[in-house]
Amino acid sequence: MTDEIVIIKRQSKRRPQFWLKAIFSLGIWLLWWRNNYLALTRRSIVRRTGVFTKEERAVPLNQVQDISISYGIVRRLLGHGDIRIETAGSANTEIIMKNVDKPEEFRARVFEMIDQFYDDESASKPTTD
Repeated sequence: MTDEIVIIKRQSKRRPQFWLKAIFSLGIWLLWWRNNYLALTRRSIVRRTGVFTKEERAVPLNQVQDISISYGIVRRLLGHGDIRIETAGSANTEIIMKNVDKPEEFRARVFEMIDQFYDDESASKPTTD
């Protein structure tokens, strides 16, 4: 006499607690991602971080001395790199942003904005003849 198996049911490992943890983790990551950015304005570069405690650092464009980019071979192939911004009057790096998409583009845009910043200043000064 052979017993044929008609149906087998197993307990799912995806209990409600699993889904709640997954959604909560994704929500926290999304909040972190949206609040972790590097912004370029007409007058400064702003680095903002934090979900629960926020931190913001602004560096005026006229104080930017160097923008360094570093990446490994894999990140270079993917187009990601780390940006380090150094300013006048400080021995340390002022702003560090990791895993930025197309960092060369950002650096080029910063230098364009610095040129515009100095062009605007020289245009606003009256000439004496």
